[in-house]
Amino acid sequence: MIWSSLTSTLHARVTALFFGVLVIVGAVYYVWMDRTVFAPPAQDAVEEYWYAELADTEIDSLAAAAVGADEAALAAMVQDYSRGIADFDAEIVFFDAASGQPLAASNEDSLLAAVGVVDPQLLSDMVAPDWAFDSIYPDPSNIDAYVNRIFHVAMVPNPDGSPVAYLAGSWRPLIFSEADVALDPRKLWLQAVLVGLLASFAVGWVIMTWLSRRIQGLSRAVSAFASGDLSRRVEANSSDDIGRLGRHFNAMAAQLESLIEELRNKELFQRQLIANISHDLRTPMASLRGYIETLSLRRETMDSTEYQRYLIIITDNLQHLDRLVDHLLQLSRLDAGQARFRFEVFPLAELADGVLARCAAPAEAKNISIDCDCPDDLPMVHADPLQIGQVLQNLIENGIKFGREGGEVLVIARAREDQTVEIAVRDDGHGVALEDQPHIFERFFTGDRSRSQKGQSSGLGLAISAKIVEGHDSELTVESQPGHGACFRFRLAAARSDERELEAEI
Repeated sequence: MIWSSLTSTLHARVTALFFGVLVIVGAVYYVWMDRTVFAPPAQDAVEEYWYAELADTEIDSLAAAAVGADEAALAAMVQDYSRGIADFDAEIVFFDAASGQPLAASNEDSLLAAVGVVDPQLLSDMVAPDWAFDSIYPDPSNIDAYVNRIFHVAMVPNPDGSPVAYLAGSWRPLIFSEADVALDPRKLWLQAVLVGLLASFAVGWVIMTWLSRRIQGLSRAVSAFASGDLSRRVEANSSDDIGRLGRHFNAMAAQLESLIEELRNKELFQRQLIANISHDLRTPMASLRGYIETLSLRRETMDSTEYQRYLIIITDNLQHLDRLVDHLLQLSRLDAGQARFRFEVFPLAELADGVLARCAAPAEAKNISIDCDCPDDLPMVHADPLQIGQVLQNLIENGIKFGREGGEVLVIARAREDQTVEIAVRDDGHGVALEDQPHIFERFFTGDRSRSQKGQSSGLGLAISAKIVEGHDSELTVESQPGHGACFRFRLAAARSDERELEAEI
């Protein structure tokens, strides 16, 4: 884990990249030096063919032709033959078989001045067929020693078969001075240092270009985000510091975008809330003003029946205003989390019967029957009875308000296997339009196109009910087909057996 965290840092990656590129540059430099400075001289095809196929045979033939020749004849033969191999960087020398002294050479300035004496026994050994010129070095202490450059030796025999001379073929010596030999290592080291500096500069430039490109991309994203492009993000696939910084920026940008969007929605909601409250308050207040002014102006001429009707209308509008204010206060407490739920164990059927009794008058006014379908073995529930009673009343009144005359509103309760009790309130009214269903629990939403009648609903009852149900760890849902009524459902926790026993004892 520690090693993984160390290798994922930007410092470790830049260091590894720097040394990796330096190793590549060093390897390229080494291969170049090996193939240029330290490589043997290149040979063309003709020269290579002569060394491989013809040189040994021609030297053997020249040695055979030199039998019985004196030094002058040997010198003439050497000079004549050397003109034919002048392009091959090869030299030939006749050596005396007894003393090892050179008798004639193709390049007297080179060989006769440098060779001096060659051990006759060494020349005799080189004549042997098993002598390996490419692997045996008689003088390993001197890479340019003449004996190390010999590639073939042929014997010039006496009439009795004993050697009178030896003909040796060799490459030409390397021409450089002792100062050159001493200077070459310094040149190579200087070249290596220069190459290292150039490589370091190139690697640094590449790394800084790579880093600056990534940082510039992050900078552009931050600048665009600061300019108002809240959807701007950066590519953050790397696990190093810049990659983590990019991911932190993306997370921060997403949070800020969500927060700003939430603030915008809240601002829009507040504007809509103020507009809706103003509208809902203005309607009953305008009605109150009109009827009160009428009573003030016509009090002396108005009969008691008309006077009583105006008072009833004024009372209804005041009650509507009172309910609207109560709903607004209750909803604000629910939103702020200040509403307190007092959970207890109670029978749901009794609570439903009490709510139905309170809703009987408006149901009779519209000739709508209301009933409760709760089985006798329905378990008691653990909830706040006052709050749940308000939910049931809101849903039943909603069903009555938007139901058909002569229709029915039914409260259904059933126990479920997950230790909950499902409550459904079903009506047979006009139903909820499909496009309205996602908004049915929003405050002040009345669904005028499908269910509401102007002035009958504030659009707060379902919003309050949804909040109360949410406080009981459940969700209020709606199922509806336009023209076929609506069914609202939610669940409550069933009381545990020990809670039911305690309730029974009480």
